[in-house]
Amino acid sequence: MDSIKWDMSSSTIVRKLSEEAEQLTFAAPHLDKVKQGELLKFHAHINVEQLPQGHHLKKATIFSNVPNGGTWELICDEGTAVGGRGSAPSPIMYFSAGLALCMMSHVEMLAKLADIKLNSVRLEQKTEFSTTMNFGGIKPEEVFGKGDRVEMHLIIESDESEEKLLEFAHCCRQACMSLQTVACATPVSTKLYLNNSERSFE
Repeated sequence: MDSIKWDMSSSTIVRKLSEEAEQLTFAAPHLDKVKQGELLKFHAHINVEQLPQGHHLKKATIFSNVPNGGTWELICDEGTAVGGRGSAPSPIMYFSAGLALCMMSHVEMLAKLADIKLNSVRLEQKTEFSTTMNFGGIKPEEVFGKGDRVEMHLIIESDESEEKLLEFAHCCRQACMSLQTVACATPVSTKLYLNNSERSFE
């Protein structure tokens, strides 16, 4: 595998950090060793803070329990229509990109595992969302958001049989953790830590 070095500085939207991150309300990341047939459990840890420049500018620090996964920092903004500057991808863009990128990782891994020869592969995706927020005068308790639809197109050129490739695509959909997170009802727990006191807000 060829080594790749990116040119990252304090002014880039995404950069790798040399120091490890930590969280106050979660235990430190740890990957348990598993035996064949057991579930391998991945954890994504995210810390988000507002930046002093304001107007929706935020910084996320990302790390996981995967060895050598690294600690990453990325900047997030909103478009000018909602009061941002449009200087970085929005949360919805990162969310949608993560879904598509995870699917492509599984395409690559499962093709190698099944010895399927892919001449070329790419993915096109459209994710649709809606909100009752109208950016003027609405009360917080009247704002409801939801995901409406994810449409994912896997575009493959290959000399393998159509039957084999259809089964392969099914396996990729089944294996993709991010896709299954949005396709199935995934439990979500929300807690508020208010002046060192824990409160739940479901």
